[in-house]
Amino acid sequence: MKRFFSSIKELILEKKFMILILGGGIGLLSFFIVALISDLDLQSMQDIFSAFPEEFLEFFGDLAVLANPYGFWTMEMLSFIWLYAGILFIFTASSLLSHEVENKTIDLSLSKPISRYNFLGSKITFLYVFIMTTIGIFFLITLGSMAASSTFRTEGIFLERFLAAYFSVVLFLGALAMVAKFMSTIFLSTKKSIALGVMILFIMFFLGEFYVYMDEAIQDIKYISIFYYFNPVDYMVNADTAIFTRDIVILGTINVALIVGSLFIFNRKDIPN
Repeated sequence: MKRFFSSIKELILEKKFMILILGGGIGLLSFFIVALISDLDLQSMQDIFSAFPEEFLEFFGDLAVLANPYGFWTMEMLSFIWLYAGILFIFTASSLLSHEVENKTIDLSLSKPISRYNFLGSKITFLYVFIMTTIGIFFLITLGSMAASSTFRTEGIFLERFLAAYFSVVLFLGALAMVAKFMSTIFLSTKKSIALGVMILFIMFFLGEFYVYMDEAIQDIKYISIFYYFNPVDYMVNADTAIFTRDIVILGTINVALIVGSLFIFNRKDIPN
């Protein structure tokens, strides 16, 4: 167990600057979005958007959401968090294991007093620490920005909604990253894992966001998409606890299934010399 925690510590120290830069970078972008919202007349924007075609509005969501400071921020930041951070998390998840195989250092790592379960488990644990810390920095900067904004103070600072959105974002990004990690335990190749992880990411985005434009007979395909279970507007604007509970349970189940599957496959995998 000591080796398990020391492996996590080594990875955290190795990636500490990436965590700070990524979390701070997304947080800085959020700071500018909050500042922009403070200078915008959201009601006038709602009037402008109301003149757009109905299909356009269906894609971007309810007009009332765009006229709400939290709704506008959520649409700009959380709805695209998979693009801002998800692809990097997929790259990290893909490379944690396969780099050791490709660099021929995995035999040395496994020769130490650590089981395969603990070896891969330490990398998976680090992956979630990486995601949680990065998103935590982003949310803290955002919360401070909103607390300093008269627009958001007038609307109200809802800590419980922030906490709900935080857990949802972590599980959502964790699921996307674990798909790539699962692929890396199968192929033990960084390039293949990244390619498949990114391809699956965009396929799930398409199925989860554009199913409304498909034939009704096949719209149920949306249920296989991770994106369908990530609805930050419903948490931040509508405070819909039913949807939040459903999404957290399903995203949590997906994460656990991918973790168990990765550990099971890696424990039985023949590692090439």
